[in-house]
Amino acid sequence: MEFNLFEYLRGKGEEGFTQVKPLEIEKGILLYQPPQRVTPIYEIVKGAIRIGSYSLQGEEICYDILKPGDFFGNLQYLNGQFSEFAKTLTPVILRAYDQPYFKKITTQIPEVSEWFSYKLVSRWCRAEERLFAVRSLNAQEKVQRILKQFQEQIEDGTGKNHSLVNLLTLQDMADLTGMTRQTVSKVIKEELFRAGQKRSKIRT
Repeated sequence: MEFNLFEYLRGKGEEGFTQVKPLEIEKGILLYQPPQRVTPIYEIVKGAIRIGSYSLQGEEICYDILKPGDFFGNLQYLNGQFSEFAKTLTPVILRAYDQPYFKKITTQIPEVSEWFSYKLVSRWCRAEERLFAVRSLNAQEKVQRILKQFQEQIEDGTGKNHSLVNLLTLQDMADLTGMTRQTVSKVIKEELFRAGQKRSKIRT
């Protein structure tokens, strides 16, 4: 069974646990954005979040789409090198952990420290795999990989179910694959055309 930080802290009666705040937030809301650098550490209970930054022209650039069980925010380990936004893609239910408290429990409680190390390495590995795909796959393979990666079903803060892939915009897919939006659109149309041809052959 996967480690549940909130349930673990509640079961242990950890000091400061009562300061963890439940939040319900509507779709399309910015939780933080540059130049804000002090944030809580958020846990996604239900819904999806887009994290990213801004281009010099002020356009959003997507780093990742986060789902229930993911954590995000600024742990303030990088001497102010934090320039990120977080926006709700659906209605969400979150838990907000005070940043000093979160750092304390992830460094002083062995079980939590081990769990958090696993979370960090998993996110790091995901980023490395995505970078490898950007550098090594062709356009069709990149799009196929992203479509497969985001097939998971999630529940949002209102109880509605979503496939993560349906929450992605063409621009999100472009950012995550290192291609232009136009190229992503072209590849998807070609994929749909090929799929249609295959279905036609099966019917005949």
